[in-house]
Amino acid sequence: MRTPWIILVTFCGILFFPFLGARDLTSSHEARAAQDAQMILDSGDWLVPRLFDQHLELQKPPLYYWLVAVIGWLNGGRVDVWAVRLPAALSALVCVMFLYFLGIRTKRPFAGLVAGLILASCLHFTWLAQVGRIDMPLTLSITVALGAFHLGSMEIAWRKRWHAMGYLSLAVGLLFKGPIAAVLPAVVIGAARLLRDRRLDWRSTTLWWGVPLTLAIATPWYLVANWYTQNQLWEVFFWYHNVERGLGGSESLASHPWWFYGPRMAIDLLPWSLAAPIALYWFLRNREVRQDDVVCFGLIWFAAIAGFLSLMRFKRADYLLPAYPGMAIFLGACAERWLRTRPEPAAQARNIASLACAAGSIPGIASLCVIYAIGWLTYNTWLLPAEERSWPYRTMAQEIRGQTQRPVVFFRAESHLFAYHLGQPVTTILEWENLEIWANRPFPVFFVMPASCADEWRDHLTSASLEEVLRTTDYVNGNRDRPLVVLRSPGKYR
Repeated sequence: MRTPWIILVTFCGILFFPFLGARDLTSSHEARAAQDAQMILDSGDWLVPRLFDQHLELQKPPLYYWLVAVIGWLNGGRVDVWAVRLPAALSALVCVMFLYFLGIRTKRPFAGLVAGLILASCLHFTWLAQVGRIDMPLTLSITVALGAFHLGSMEIAWRKRWHAMGYLSLAVGLLFKGPIAAVLPAVVIGAARLLRDRRLDWRSTTLWWGVPLTLAIATPWYLVANWYTQNQLWEVFFWYHNVERGLGGSESLASHPWWFYGPRMAIDLLPWSLAAPIALYWFLRNREVRQDDVVCFGLIWFAAIAGFLSLMRFKRADYLLPAYPGMAIFLGACAERWLRTRPEPAAQARNIASLACAAGSIPGIASLCVIYAIGWLTYNTWLLPAEERSWPYRTMAQEIRGQTQRPVVFFRAESHLFAYHLGQPVTTILEWENLEIWANRPFPVFFVMPASCADEWRDHLTSASLEEVLRTTDYVNGNRDRPLVVLRSPGKYR
């Protein structure tokens, strides 16, 4: 029936989409994506995106930036906040809908519906659905891959088709974020096989044709891009951002304790982190529940990813997002089984909910969804826009561009949001000698630098002078980021 689909689409539509353009871009990831996509459209170079200062984008593969660029192209060639965030919001919607699809294919539609509602309303999932980060599309690719492999183990006649879908999804994930898109599903599948079969028998898998299929789709870009960047892609992306971030080979990267994700899960999975311990206790005490393939699949999914990421040296709350669908499946399947154990009226309510509209037959779920939606709408309507209006970069950029269209020079400073609002041309330099060369240009040049450098320039520049023009701390909440100062060289003519 269409009603559950309508419920999920409506619920996600209320949570994910209305406020995508209500606030400014975040200072780092979103603004970086906006620059990369805008440069793709301006230069026509789709191979390796660049930032406005012409630095190559080597932190991530390009698929997310390609999607943003396509949306910007449809928007008349201008990459704005909607273009940056829409791929994440659509990925979140499809991820939620796919959980319900899994429920239908496994003949557990009510479990799928509840899992979708749970996933959509997890605090951090709802938030990241409105943020232009790669983690949400990565989560979708991993969710589709794991779901397809699970269906392949249940529907033998369709096994090859489901597995092909899974391998294709892995290839997409590799182009979103790299090796981690294949590593996490491999950890989950390996853990599931060990726990179910007590052994890893790879000969019975479809790896012999699935891995070549995945690599045939994903690796051409990596090979060409690494050649184009003269091996920089290998050194920066693969070695630094994957190996050293994970294993801790660089002291410049922060390290976190192994238990980092425990407190984060308690907060980020709200309100459902309150139900997770109860469901886990019931799972451990009930033999029939422990034999439920869907319940076990969801729990292994969540636990394997959380456990693997806890072993990594560098941790971030967003990295745990691919584990959320597993927890949603676990809780949704547990909720369905619990309702089956209730007296007949409750069972009837479950059937009505499953076949009709679910929320109308289960006041608790309906009330929680309504309360959550109202709270989230309130937060987005009044609190977030007011907070984001206090970012000073848009106003400062308008003041600078009102005086010059020449390059703005960032000296030992990184502010992707400031650079995005300034627009091209901008450039980045690191040495005082280069700063002096720019300061001696015959036309006025604007410089953006940290406050500490602004206090030292007189000690390093012997043939040029600068005057302070703007300072981020002069604006409301301008000290939320590292304080920046804008200085200007006088120039011989304007």
